[in-house]
Amino acid sequence: MSPPEPGPLSIARVEAVVCRAPIDEPIVTSFGTIPERAGLFVRLEDADGVAGWGEVFGNFPAHGAENRCHLVRDYLAPIVTDEAWVSPAAAYEAMTRRTHVMALQGGEPGPFAQAIAGLDNAIWDLAARRAGVPLWRLLGGERDAVPTYASGLNSSNFEGIVEAKLAEGYRAFKIKIGFGRETDTGNLARMREIVGDLRVMTDVNQGWDMATAVQEMPHLAEFDLGWIEEPLPADRPLAEWREIKAASPAPLAAGENLRGDADFDAMIEAKVLDVVQPDMCKWGGVTGCLPLAKRIVAAGLTYCPHFLAGIVGLMSSAHLLAAAGGHGLLEVDANPNPLREVLAGGLPPIEDGIMTLPAGPGIGVEPDADLLKDFRVEL
Repeated sequence: MSPPEPGPLSIARVEAVVCRAPIDEPIVTSFGTIPERAGLFVRLEDADGVAGWGEVFGNFPAHGAENRCHLVRDYLAPIVTDEAWVSPAAAYEAMTRRTHVMALQGGEPGPFAQAIAGLDNAIWDLAARRAGVPLWRLLGGERDAVPTYASGLNSSNFEGIVEAKLAEGYRAFKIKIGFGRETDTGNLARMREIVGDLRVMTDVNQGWDMATAVQEMPHLAEFDLGWIEEPLPADRPLAEWREIKAASPAPLAAGENLRGDADFDAMIEAKVLDVVQPDMCKWGGVTGCLPLAKRIVAAGLTYCPHFLAGIVGLMSSAHLLAAAGGHGLLEVDANPNPLREVLAGGLPPIEDGIMTLPAGPGIGVEPDADLLKDFRVEL
């Protein structure tokens, strides 16, 4: 099932803005450290002055946002302003087709896919704003609220953040593991002390090989985990995923590092994942990820969008989850990020784990122009 077609769109202007915000404590994963918060925001405007916002994945590597910004400005903006589009999906198809050889030539299919995804999200936001309805409604959704979880918890100094998020209304949490058995099990025991029997998930961030995963998983059984995320690198063969699924004491989750319908459909068909987590700012945008999310749900699996960056991508993900249906949770990074908390006035409140989406048109948020200047990196 393809997303609905909201009608012709003519894009007059494209602006791509890289923002960076310092943080007191870096984000530490099993694959590396993120020392500051970065974001690449895309603003589109049509001939009538109606604007739409999207966000492009750019939080890793360190200068990934700058790279994707140039892809948007130099290669994709000329395509989306070249003609009137019968639908956002038509623009998505044209961007993908017309940059295919460029991505191969530069060895950058991932960065191009990320830049296209962010532009696609902005086009859908523009379409919803033109229609005067929230994005979830334009996409055929039937609910204006989604369950959430607090994500991205570091392997140290997480206790205060967890307690703060509990007070804010969160009722599910995800902590990073893959730092050695003693550290991992100690942290999970501490998490259980703080949150009691609330839902707890873990993220290995592709940090184990198969032998390590099979060795470590039995030691996680006592913690009653909601899922174990990315225990293997995303490109490992299905045979390895099947082996660790058989060894896992909890459901398996992955998907943020898959790209393209073929890769996702292979994982869905193999039934090696219980929770599938595409990142709509990393691949697919609304055009690719809404039908994918519906296929995930139809297969009896759980769709949980991956996202850990700025306010625009988070709200796009929330609307997509609301439209997709199913029982998935919205991932909300628990770590401080001014590009999420300050740039557009903060998040909607969380009540007993549930976020109610803004009632305004589109994604319901818009970065403050003056604050955008404060965080902007001139390129």
